Amino acid sequence: MNPISSRMIRRSVTGLSLGAIALALAACGGGGETQAPPTVVAAPPPPPLANQFYTMTNDGANAVVHMVRNADGTLAIKDRAATDGAGLNGVKAGTTAAAPDSLVSQHSILVSPDHSTLFAVNAGDNSVSVFAIDQTSGALTLKKANKTLGDTPTSVAFNGGILYVLFQNGPNQLGAYTLQADGTLAQLGLYALPVADMTPTQVVISPGGGYVVVSAGTASNAVIAFPLNANGTLGSPVSNTSHIANPFAGAYASPSVYLETDTADMALASYTFNGDGSLSLIGSVVAGEGAPCWLSITPDGKTAFVGNGAGTISSFAIAANGALTLINAKAAQEPSKIAGVPSVAADSWISADGKFMYVSYLGDDKVVAYSVGANGTLGKLNEQAVGTASGLSLQGASGI
Repeated sequence: MNPISSRMIRRSVTGLSLGAIALALAACGGGGETQAPPTVVAAPPPPPLANQFYTMTNDGANAVVHMVRNADGTLAIKDRAATDGAGLNGVKAGTTAAAPDSLVSQHSILVSPDHSTLFAVNAGDNSVSVFAIDQTSGALTLKKANKTLGDTPTSVAFNGGILYVLFQNGPNQLGAYTLQADGTLAQLGLYALPVADMTPTQVVISPGGGYVVVSAGTASNAVIAFPLNANGTLGSPVSNTSHIANPFAGAYASPSVYLETDTADMALASYTFNGDGSLSLIGSVVAGEGAPCWLSITPDGKTAFVGNGAGTISSFAIAANGALTLINAKAAQEPSKIAGVPSVAADSWISADGKFMYVSYLGDDKVVAYSVGANGTLGKLNEQAVGTASGLSLQGASGI
């Protein structure tokens, strides 16, 4: 072969090989230029826990019913979680026949402020169940059913890791319990109420956690404020025993304005809540509906809804100074399903955005979802039958 031709062939092959290598290196990011690192796409965070609602069967084998709140405010039952405790089967303690509102209370179930825990009373065996709430699905996992030394637990309030439990009967009708990580409620204290022959109906914490406030219920006109000590124990109670008959449920429209249902007078009363735990009457407004017991206030503190044993819901406007105005004595009403048994518009819960309210109708064994409109109007969205064993034992309302 001609030497010149041979050298030309070798140069040509070498050039092709170097070009191919350069192309390969460029394709793999291995060229001379610095390549940017690949973009890492993080997994999306789990959806925030929201739009859950809970109520309780109060059956002999008690269970909490978990419902999902759809974007339009309607309800759909998702699942049930046994409390491992006994309810009353709709039979009020000390009686033998089933009837609506066997617990005669408000806040028989409660979601903790951080949405991590749900508490439920078991009045049939004097226990309180503690559930963990799944932070994605809202599903409940029972941590422990705690036996108590109280008699017939009916209402709970939670503050700073301490659960306060109200008992209808016995010498000590208020208990304080420290919540432990495994769901154990360790007894911190038991307290007697200062007025004899009480059948207390509700316990609630004042804004800021300064007081534990008890509504004395039937057989008394007292609202009692226990000062809260730093360790969760309670100080000497302040008894407010005027201007109201048979107070059933109370709620705060603001840190200084406290509302209480007045069962005997078929009214709602408002008070200034003073720094020493005393109450000063602002005014009382009669709605005229039978057995006004249960109470919810919108998050903005401007509207109150009262659930009546007669099966109606009354709405009230709340002024900045706490003065009340009746908006509608019958803002909503559900007919009775059982002859001679009222539907009983009872335990209720309002969503944090103030758009929706959910009401347990104890005599009808169902929960009704409402939209909350301007000026205290309520629009029915849908209803969900619960299906308790007696058809009359439904209790409680709480949500996220």
